[in-house]
Amino acid sequence: MMRRRGLAQLGGLTVVATALLTLGLASPTQAHDELEKSTPATGSTLEKLPAHATLVFSESLGPDDLTITADGTRLKVDAVPGKPATLKVDLRPVKPAKTVLLEWQAEDPHDGHESSGVIALHVEASHATGATANANAPPDDSRLITWVTVAARIVGYLAMAVFVGGLLFLSLLWPAGATERRSRLLLGISVAAGIAAAAASEAVVVWRSSGGMTLREALNEDFGRVTTAMALLWLLAAVVVAAVFQRGEHVVRELPWRVAALVVGAGLIRTTGMNAHATQGAQPTWGAAAEFLHLVGISAWVGGLTIMTVCLLPRRSIAELERIVPKFSTIAMVSVLVIVSSGLILSWQIISSVDGFWHTHYARVLFIKLALFATVLLAAMKSKSWVGRNLTSSTHRGSPVGAFIASVATETVLVIAVLGAASVLVTSSPGV
Repeated sequence: MMRRRGLAQLGGLTVVATALLTLGLASPTQAHDELEKSTPATGSTLEKLPAHATLVFSESLGPDDLTITADGTRLKVDAVPGKPATLKVDLRPVKPAKTVLLEWQAEDPHDGHESSGVIALHVEASHATGATANANAPPDDSRLITWVTVAARIVGYLAMAVFVGGLLFLSLLWPAGATERRSRLLLGISVAAGIAAAAASEAVVVWRSSGGMTLREALNEDFGRVTTAMALLWLLAAVVVAAVFQRGEHVVRELPWRVAALVVGAGLIRTTGMNAHATQGAQPTWGAAAEFLHLVGISAWVGGLTIMTVCLLPRRSIAELERIVPKFSTIAMVSVLVIVSSGLILSWQIISSVDGFWHTHYARVLFIKLALFATVLLAAMKSKSWVGRNLTSSTHRGSPVGAFIASVATETVLVIAVLGAASVLVTSSPGV
């Protein structure tokens, strides 16, 4: 028995040490590339469309990092010698139109973050350039890449939340749940999904470069190191979950395992936040801290809700619900306060640094996220009301749990929708 406990402690310390070394690989990402100006400027009225346009970004950007299309035709992008932040776009293949919309999408070579926008040019002469679309133009795969990027981000967010919040729920509130088949399966799926999302994020960057960047070159960039660190942390997460598979309730009560799970979970939250907009404002340190707390609150709430909905509630044990749900209700309340307060800081960071923020696509998605969040709070209040009526007095032990299950399930689905909106925000530029 003593030997097994010693091995468990050694294993926990090994996971902690490896996680800390992995975090050392991931350096904080730099500010994201944003379009500072274009020539012609968006909204310009032109006698005729020029042969070329120039786009100036806030940081250096290569031709392979920018995708720009007009009416479905992908346009050729060239570098401007001596100006690493300026790119030249060939407009000759653009089809004649009174209003030409140049849809651009740039990927930051440092952190892999994608910015996007539209440049609208009004042309008085409908013949514009007089040229037809270039049949040899490269295929436009930007939409597919965008969907893959957003999907990878959603899966990664959800996997992190279920892993971190699920382990928190099991270790603090329901250790017996570690022996449940559903709990183990859910944790295993979260790890597999996290590894897949990390791999997809790095593959998208190599894909967007059209073969111009190898995997080895990607690892030399900040985003490559962050993504690699995230993938390695997910492998360590697999070790943590494997211990749950092997020893169940006993291991989640042990301090070495809890420390290992805490370090790995904190590492996943930190690396996930590195590619967000938190460091773009005037106070990047505050932004990074607020992003970390924001993700901690979301993980504790979403992961706990998921474990409770999928694993605990189907047991329909009033005794377990009386013991566990009020405690989780307290954790959920604290999580909401953390989410709201940190969200206010993050909003201040971004809004104060972007002109005309309220008229951007980013703002519209943010409002959708806030509306969903408000709806989640209403569902949570209904769940809390049921807890107050039925789990605080022994006279209601026989109360049906069907209404509570429906309320919690609705709350869980809505929270996942909030995560989806958050993923779209992270992959969008605040300035457009």
